[in-house]
Amino acid sequence: MILYVNGDSHSAGHDAGGPQFAYGRHIADALNFNYLCDAEPGCSNRRILDKTENYLKTNRPDFLIIGWSTWERDTWYHNGQAYNITASGKDVLPPELRDSYKQWVIEQFKPEIQQQQEYNAHKEIWELHQRLKKSKIPHLFFNCFHYFFYTDRHNLPKFDWGDFYLDPYSQQSTYYHWLENVGYKPANPKFYHYGPDAHKAWAEHLLPKVKSIIDNN
Repeated sequence: MILYVNGDSHSAGHDAGGPQFAYGRHIADALNFNYLCDAEPGCSNRRILDKTENYLKTNRPDFLIIGWSTWERDTWYHNGQAYNITASGKDVLPPELRDSYKQWVIEQFKPEIQQQQEYNAHKEIWELHQRLKKSKIPHLFFNCFHYFFYTDRHNLPKFDWGDFYLDPYSQQSTYYHWLENVGYKPANPKFYHYGPDAHKAWAEHLLPKVKSIIDNN
């Protein structure tokens, strides 16, 4: 039995000691599943989707969990290498990509660009959810930090995710804000990553939902 986990630095257990101390490890142990963590610090949703799809081409996990990243991140593929980029302006890229990156960073501060990126992520995550349902692979999604802000605030069409996504239209359902609301603080005050105690609490929060999905699918 395999639990497959994907996501960004939060799911990778950054500042908690790594994947073996992250929430996925606790859930796998509670279910007596083997644990495979494919999460990558700095990962964009594009990269998460690509890695998950590649894994599913030749594998079938018994449960799949994805903690989705923030909408402003992207991944560029160049000469066989994946480059995860953010709007921080600090990413290390080959010289031939730097001008394109500078322009990309400028674009990220335009609300219409942010809205389009959220819309694209919303649609692509929904399409993955539908493929997983069709393949009868039980799964649970959640947002790590950003929720679908524009979808919620501008009354755009929302999808019916059932029990497969912790309310993606609410900030309070995100990993970071739920833990903040129950009293946890980041392990390093300069960043947004929680320590191993918070990962255990998040696992305990997710576990009943995971078990319910397994029982009903």
